[in-house]
Amino acid sequence: MASFRKSICLIFAAVLTLAVVSAARAEDKTLLRAREGAAAMFRGQFEKAVTLYDAALSTPEISEFVQASIYSDRGIAKWRLKQTNEAIADFNQSIQLSPENASVYNNRGNALMDLGRPEEAMKDFDRAIVLSPTYGAAYNNRGNAYAALGQYDAAFQSFRKAAELLPQSPVPFNGRGRSHAELARYHAAVRDLTRAISLDQKYAAAYRNRARANFAIAKFGAAAGDVTEAITLDPDVPRPKLLLLRARAYAAENKFKEAIADFDKVLELNANAIDAYVERGALFAKNRRYDDAIGDYTRALQLDRKNAKAYALRGEAKLRLETPGDALVDVNEALSLSLGDPLALRIRGNIYEVQERVEDAIIDYGKALGEDPFQVESRQALIRLKQEVPVGTGLPLGEAVAGWVITEPSPGRYLASNPDYGSLKIELEMFGAGKPQILEWKLMRGALAGTGLLKYYAGDFGEGALEYVAIVDTRVNKVVSIEPKRWGDKAAQWNWQAVSVVVTDPDGQANKVKLRQTRTRTRTRTQTRRAPAKPSRRGKGGGNNVFDWIFR
Repeated sequence: MASFRKSICLIFAAVLTLAVVSAARAEDKTLLRAREGAAAMFRGQFEKAVTLYDAALSTPEISEFVQASIYSDRGIAKWRLKQTNEAIADFNQSIQLSPENASVYNNRGNALMDLGRPEEAMKDFDRAIVLSPTYGAAYNNRGNAYAALGQYDAAFQSFRKAAELLPQSPVPFNGRGRSHAELARYHAAVRDLTRAISLDQKYAAAYRNRARANFAIAKFGAAAGDVTEAITLDPDVPRPKLLLLRARAYAAENKFKEAIADFDKVLELNANAIDAYVERGALFAKNRRYDDAIGDYTRALQLDRKNAKAYALRGEAKLRLETPGDALVDVNEALSLSLGDPLALRIRGNIYEVQERVEDAIIDYGKALGEDPFQVESRQALIRLKQEVPVGTGLPLGEAVAGWVITEPSPGRYLASNPDYGSLKIELEMFGAGKPQILEWKLMRGALAGTGLLKYYAGDFGEGALEYVAIVDTRVNKVVSIEPKRWGDKAAQWNWQAVSVVVTDPDGQANKVKLRQTRTRTRTRTQTRRAPAKPSRRGKGGGNNVFDWIFR
């Protein structure tokens, strides 16, 4: 009897051993298929990867942990094949089997973003961050979700955290730069986008974004150069909006041939590009080709009869052709479409001057300047007519500091001005809640003479008062840059050099600001006196899965 029992035990042990060995072999086979799928993914063979992952998942004996990993990787392969809904289904399966994997939430969030569902994606990015608080990619992708929802302050904070966690990645700096630009903080945008490009000199998106920011602060040559670089890096994608931006930048510097070539390319890509006709017309007019300009404005109006800008500019071209009556008809039409339009008001002021209706002209120039304090032509016209030029519209937000006051010509737009610098208007960039306040005005001396520093309170972002400084070239009345001075109790470092200053913000990011070089006036007795130089012409992680989907 004992011998019989012993035999039964041996048989049972053998069967159990065979079962364990069989399961182990099955799991080994599954893992082999999964590794083959991974190799196919690395080679870009996504269809083959899906087939191999299918085979791996067909084995019923594998553990839930292994299944979850394979579902996650198959989801990424399907996403690569643009099978986004199927990819999300796989991520759902992976999360159901293993709900604590941060990378799968991050990946599903990106897939939801591709489907235009940022609110749902936000929840996944939040979950990924809860599971892995140092997951830089999830912070970056959450920034993208905030941006898609138009919540740019929140987007900036997510990108800022991503940049802290991933200081050598250009992606979060590009995101921060885009957020700054959307909040009209163009100098800050250029600073972050330059950092992105320094980390990856082939990052086309950063060049595109920096081009727009440079254009907004009238750095037209830099904007055109950025567009050229972006197109060179990504030549196969037609980008009429980018070409239009470069055309406008060339036009601002009156590079006629280059600008016309780009306007023509835009219209080849889209014959109904109204803005291209209007902008090309303006360039023709700038070069006294008024008939060509009128032709372009007329074409724009054929495409859009309610285009106030085209009417106003066509009126100006007709004025140059000495037909002020016809010009007035066009400008009045522009004002009927866009009441209080500063461009149309300024042009009508020009027409009234030609018609010797000086009082009417003065009224229109004043209204135009009230609507747009940056409009140089109306300001110059009032000076020419010996009229008092308003410093700005609205009541000052505070007491004057060294002659500087702040006004708010439109909600959220703040201008600092000083009667001692009549043509200079500094648009203050705000970085937090509250109204700006002038803190200090300082004129540099010695080799840096002509450089002014306007320090101001730039809001509160939950970490104390933010102080920024507008660096001004007082010789040409131009803002060179706007740089951080203090974030709460954290001070930025300013390192002045001969013709530049390096500003390192409290996060440790450095930016070099080039200043206008001054001429030395001292001469030794042995030096001969030279003829004056001719004036130069200047244009204005979570998870350790190798297929963790890092960035969108």
